Amino acid sequence: MKRFVRLVISLLILIILIPVAIFFFRPNLIISKADAKKEFALPSSHFINWRGAELHYTDEGSGYPVLLIHGFGGSFINFAKLANNLKGQYRVIRVDLPGFGLSDFPDMGKKPDYIQMYRDYLTFMFDTLHLDSVYVVGNSMGGGIAWIAAADHPNNVKKLVLCNSAGYDVANISGKLTMFKYKSVGHIFDKGMPMFMSEGGMKSCFADKSKADPAVWALNNHLTNREGNIQNMLALARSKQIPDSTMITKVQCPTLIIWGKQDIIIPVEHAGKFHRDIKNSRVIIYDPCGHVPMQERTDDLTKDFLQFVKE
Repeated sequence: MKRFVRLVISLLILIILIPVAIFFFRPNLIISKADAKKEFALPSSHFINWRGAELHYTDEGSGYPVLLIHGFGGSFINFAKLANNLKGQYRVIRVDLPGFGLSDFPDMGKKPDYIQMYRDYLTFMFDTLHLDSVYVVGNSMGGGIAWIAAADHPNNVKKLVLCNSAGYDVANISGKLTMFKYKSVGHIFDKGMPMFMSEGGMKSCFADKSKADPAVWALNNHLTNREGNIQNMLALARSKQIPDSTMITKVQCPTLIIWGKQDIIIPVEHAGKFHRDIKNSRVIIYDPCGHVPMQERTDDLTKDFLQFVKE
C-alpha cells in the first residue's frame, strides 16, 4: 500500500513538474527590435523620434484624417480590417502607443506618470502629423486615451468613437490583468509570451470564437514578444494609475459609443455611463460581440462610423 501511495505521489509530481519544466526551458521567443521592424513594418509605416523613443504609426489613404488607437496589449494590427475599409475615403492613421507594437517606451525616470505621458504623446502626434481637425476612434485603453485627448484638445477632435472604452471602475477592470500584475510571476515572461496565451487572450475578446483569426493572434504574439514590450506592459499594469473619469464630462464633440454586448472585460453597462456623461452622444450595442468590435463586427462598425461622421 505504501509503495502504491509513493507511486501515486511520484506520478503527481511528474504531472506538475513536466509542464513547468517545458514552460521554463522552452525556446526564447523574444524578437529583437531590429528584426521586428524588418519583419512587421508595412509600406505605410512611419517611424519618428519622441523623448528618445522611436514611435511607429501607419498612414494610408487621403482625405479627412481618422486616428485609430488600440488597447492594452494591442497594436496597429487591431484596426487593420477597419483601416482597409476606410482608407478609400479617408486618411487613416493607426498608431502603436508607446510601449506596444513597434513603438519604444520613452525613459520616464523613477516616478513615471503614465497618464500624463500618453496625454503628451497625443499632443505630440496631433502637432507632428498636423491633425488640426480629426476623427478619433479608440478601443479599450485606447478609448480612454481617446476621450482624454478629446477633452484636452476640443478644437482638434471633431468627432469621437469609443469602442468598449476604458473609463469607469478602472481599478477593478485592470485587476483582470492578473498575469501582469505581480512581480512574482513576471519571470514567466522572460523568454516571451507563449503562443497559446496570445490565442487564449484573443479568443476571450470575442463572443464568436470562430471569428478570432489565427494569423492575427500569431502576429499579436510576435509583437508582444518584441524586445522590451512585455516589460513595458508589466510596468504599466503594476502602476495602478487611474485616469480621472470626471474628465469624461468635458468631452464636447459628437460621440458614438459602440459596445459588444458579450464583453467580459469591460461590461456593456459602461456604455450607458459614457452616454450619461457625454451629453452629445449616442449608443449602439452589437449582439453578439465581445471586446473588439473593430475585429468581430468590422463591417457593422464601418457602416455606423460612415453614417456618424457624415451626419
